[in-house]
Parts: sequence; C-alpha cells; structure tokens
Amino acid sequence: MLRTRDAERADTTPPSERSRKADGETMKITVSKDALSAELSKLQGIVGSKSTMPILQNALIEADPELGLVLQATDLDVSLRCRVLPEDVRVDQPGRIAVRAKDLHDAVKNLKSLEVTLEREDQNWIRLTAGSVRARFVGMNPDEFPQISLGEDPAFTQLPTDRFVRLIDLTQFSISTDSARPHLGGAFLHRTEQGNVGMVSTDGHRLSTASFDVAPGTELPDALKDGVIVPRKGLNELRKAMDLTHPELSVAIQNSTIIFEQSATRLSVRLIEGNYPSWRQVIPEEHEDRKAVIARDTLADRVRFVSMFSSNRTRNIRLSLEDGTCTIAAQDPDKGECEEALPVAYSGPPVRAGFNYQYILDVLSVVRSSEVSIEITDTLRPAVMHELEPREGESSLFIVMPMRI
Repeated sequence: MLRTRDAERADTTPPSERSRKADGETMKITVSKDALSAELSKLQGIVGSKSTMPILQNALIEADPELGLVLQATDLDVSLRCRVLPEDVRVDQPGRIAVRAKDLHDAVKNLKSLEVTLEREDQNWIRLTAGSVRARFVGMNPDEFPQISLGEDPAFTQLPTDRFVRLIDLTQFSISTDSARPHLGGAFLHRTEQGNVGMVSTDGHRLSTASFDVAPGTELPDALKDGVIVPRKGLNELRKAMDLTHPELSVAIQNSTIIFEQSATRLSVRLIEGNYPSWRQVIPEEHEDRKAVIARDTLADRVRFVSMFSSNRTRNIRLSLEDGTCTIAAQDPDKGECEEALPVAYSGPPVRAGFNYQYILDVLSVVRSSEVSIEITDTLRPAVMHELEPREGESSLFIVMPMRI
C-alpha cells in the first residue's frame, strides 16, 4: 500500500527504526505473567549453563499475532517448543528475541504485576516492564539460534499420559549414570511380546521393567518392534513439560528421534545409538514358595532404620527369610551393628543374602500397592520384587543383584 504525504508527516518514527521493524529486528508484546512463567519453566532443564555454545543458554522467543508467543530451547539432543496462546498475549510488534532462559524465568516468576511487557531494543537488548519494574536483559542475535528439527509431519500414536508416565516412574531410577556405558544411559522402550508398551532400565546392579496394555486397534511405531533407547534427560524433560493430567500423549519416532506432543507443546529427543543388552536373560525363574509378602511402608521404614549401621561405602544390609520372619541386619566396624525381625507371609526354606539398601528403598519408593513380594533364592542369585496389587492393565518387576555378606 502506498503511503500518503500526510501519513509520512504523521509517522514520527525515525527512518532507522522503521528499517529495523521492516527487517523484523524488533518485537514488543504484553503477556500474562503466569502464562509466560509457566512456559519458561518448561525450558529450564534443557538450557545448559555449562554449554560451550552461549546461544544454547538462551530461549528463542517469537511473537506472532496468530500463534501467540512461541518459545524454543535446545541442547542439540533434547529440544522443546511450547507456546503462550494468543488469548494470553498482545502482540504490538511481531518479531523474535534470544534471551537467557534462566534469567528471564527467575525475573518473571518473581514479579508482582499480572502482565509483563517485553520489547527488543538496539544491540539485542530486551526491555522488561511490569508495574513499577523496569529492567533490561542482555540478549543475543536470534539468527544465531540453531535450526532444530521437531519432526516433519510425524505419524503420532495416541497413548494414555498417566500410564506412559508411570512407565518412566517405575524404571527411571535404575538407569545407569556410567558415561563409559552410554547404551545403558537411557530406558529401553519397546513393544512387548503381547503387543503392549514396555520399558526397561538397568545399571548392571539392578533392573526394572514395566508395561501397560494398549487399547485395541492402537498401532505402535514400527521402531518399537526392535526397541529404542530413550536417554534419561529426555524422560526427565517429558515429565516436566507435559500436563500429567491430560488424558493423551502423542508419540512418534522419526529419524533416530522420538517426538512427544501434547496440546501446544512438542518435545524432540535424540535416541541413544547402540544395542540394549539381552535383559530377559537376567530375570530368573520365579518360585511361588520362595516369595515373602510384606507391607511396603513397614519394610521401607525398617530398612531405612537398620541401614544407619551399614557401611557408608558399600551400603550393605542382610535380608534373611525364615518361618514367617524377615530379619534385617547391618554392621560396620566404625558404627556397630543392628538387627530387626519383621513378621512376613513366608513359608519357604531359610534363605539370606546381602543387598545395597538403597536399591531396595528405590523400588519401595515407586511401587504404589500396600504390600510387595520379595523372592530371595541364595547369596548368588538376584532378588525379585513385585508390586503385589498393580493397577489393572499394568505390570512391573524389579531385579536387585546380591552383594557379598
């Protein structure tokens, strides 16, 4: 549209400023403080303060009248895109900024005002105005932000959010932290022999496996037939970014990446390359007559107490089963010794074995049923633990390797 002479005279914006606006080098928005804070919080675990690339400490924020406010963050392995909806933001000037995600989040969440105005200024400075607050942030050129792939028209499968998150909760604690074994640094997501969704993790000292039944007609991603390894960080960020009360979670696998989507939030996670170990071979044959049933809270409480007498280095305790009794014992030359007997439902032969008490507590912290079963065969074979009353359509099993007594 041609500008009239009167319009030119009425426009008092300096020519340099008009040029910046035309090039998209400015941005001005007014946004709900709570809505912006909620979306910024999703990015905090992804941006890294130790990154050798300063731009990766920044969030890319783009203002669009139709989309609202689009926020992105990445560490090049895990990438997240989320959005403040148009009804919560007024876009006075479309554009984009790159600003340190942690600094902006810390400031916004502590504001008293209900609305926040952000404006991009010269040299990539970002001005924040909220009530009586006036602040400026050092920004970066948004053109430096890496082009991240969040999937190109992925074929999503709809899965129940609560059940998928439950898989994570039941397995995440036993993911290895050993950088020398990167293939164990994630959970093995796969399709079970029954056609359901399963997840496994192990650090070589323990193993956790869980699964849930899928609805009839659900077509799982083909890649789950052989299974994929989802890194620990990706699972952590999934829990933080998604609405755990939302009924469905969309999942797709594309180009060595697993993609999760829910409403206006999409998380992309680069899968770990390599072959997961043959974990099924680790699971021993179970024997009903060797299973002891005990109250979960009672076992956790007494293991925690007796463990005060265990070695700080080995964390070793001894569990003994005999004639309806479970005896927990620990000793250390520098601390002393302790033993406590608990009533259990057990009628098998006398057995005992040593275990890292933290591994036992980790299992007890994630199961929900009031009672658990534990099977101990001897001092050399792993113990098998079960949630006694799992939710219908879900199953789990936990293996804890023994220690020398």
